[in-house]
Amino acid sequence: MANGGSFLSNLFSLVRPTPIEVGTPPELLPYGWTATDVWSPMLVTGLYATLTHAQPFFTYIHTLLFSFLWPFGLARLSEVARKSGTPGLMVAPINHETARAICAIVLCALNFNRAMRAYGPGYAALITQVANAASAVKQGTSKQSLPASSDVEEEKSEDSAEEDRDTVESKRKGRAQSAASSRGGS
Repeated sequence: MANGGSFLSNLFSLVRPTPIEVGTPPELLPYGWTATDVWSPMLVTGLYATLTHAQPFFTYIHTLLFSFLWPFGLARLSEVARKSGTPGLMVAPINHETARAICAIVLCALNFNRAMRAYGPGYAALITQVANAASAVKQGTSKQSLPASSDVEEEKSEDSAEEDRDTVESKRKGRAQSAASSRGGS
C-alpha cells in the first residue's frame, strides 16, 4: 500500500510512547483530510507520473496542463510521429532526474506551508514584520543596530555570576519558608 505508512502508524499508535493499541487516525477525525500529510504524497506521485509520462493516461494529463501553462513557458513541445504516421507536436516528457527535482521542490513548499500554518506566526504576521522592518530601514528610524555576537557574550558573562547567586538565594529562602510552613501547620 503505497503512501500509507503514516496512516498505519497512526492507526496502531506506533509513534506514541504508549503500548501499541488500535486508535482512530487523525486523518479520519473531523477535518483530518485537510492535513498536508494525507494528500501531498498522492499529489507528488501524480505529478511525477505526469511529468515523466509513466503511463499513456498521464500523457493526456500533461497535454491538458500544457494548455494552461504554455503562456508562461513552463512546458515544451516536441515533434513526434502520431499513430496515423503524420508528424505532430506533442508535450515532451521530462527526464526522471528533473522530474524528481521538481517533485522535491513541490513537496518542500507544501511542508514549509504546513509548518508556517501550524507552528509559525502565519503569513500575515510575517509579511507585516518584514514590511515594518523594511519601512523602518527605509525611513532611517531604526533606533539602534543589532549588537555583535561578541558583545552579547560579554554581557552574559558579566551578569551570569549575579544571576546565579540570586537564584541560589531565592531557592534557599523558598525552601526555608516551605519548611517553616509545614512545621507550623502540623
